[in-house]
Amino acid sequence: MDEYNLEPGELVIMQEQSVKLGDGPDGEDLEELVLTNQNLILVANVQQGLFKRSRMLKRCPLSKIRRQGDVPQVFASKYRDTYCLQIAFADETIALHFPANPKRGAERWAEGIAGATDGSFGSGSAVDLPPEITNVVDGARDFVGALFGGGKARKDASHERRVTNATRKCVGCHAPLTGRTGSTVTCPYCDTRQTL
Repeated sequence: MDEYNLEPGELVIMQEQSVKLGDGPDGEDLEELVLTNQNLILVANVQQGLFKRSRMLKRCPLSKIRRQGDVPQVFASKYRDTYCLQIAFADETIALHFPANPKRGAERWAEGIAGATDGSFGSGSAVDLPPEITNVVDGARDFVGALFGGGKARKDASHERRVTNATRKCVGCHAPLTGRTGSTVTCPYCDTRQTL
């Protein structure tokens, strides 16, 4: 992981190639997009001189993502005729486009970045399918949803049965704690037991 200049304790959560910097397919090509538990890393090959290209990293700290209330400002939004991911940092807003599957890519990364910002890494999908398959799956899901009532939730589904994850700060040392709502956890740093 030396290629990303990771700090001690920094872990890679998500990676993707073929991403464009900008809100559409005409944006600047990025070699790779990497999400860690501390930063969003943009990797690009930059022309330096006539024959030389250099690999450049831009590290965007997740701690600098703006918040509205307690919600990180990370959005998958439709711009013109395609989808893009918009991340509002304190000093700039970054827009990213995923050419292989714009809507699903933007939604997946928005969920991943919001989860990493709050300290809950397990909120993303466990299996990443190739873009060709996800396009077929998304198309089939949209078709079935349109055919059978637009994908509305059943009326008898109760909200109480849903398992929700909680992210809190430790009352002893203020380290981030994650777990299921109502569960008792022990802080790995100061051994304080508390209920989420």
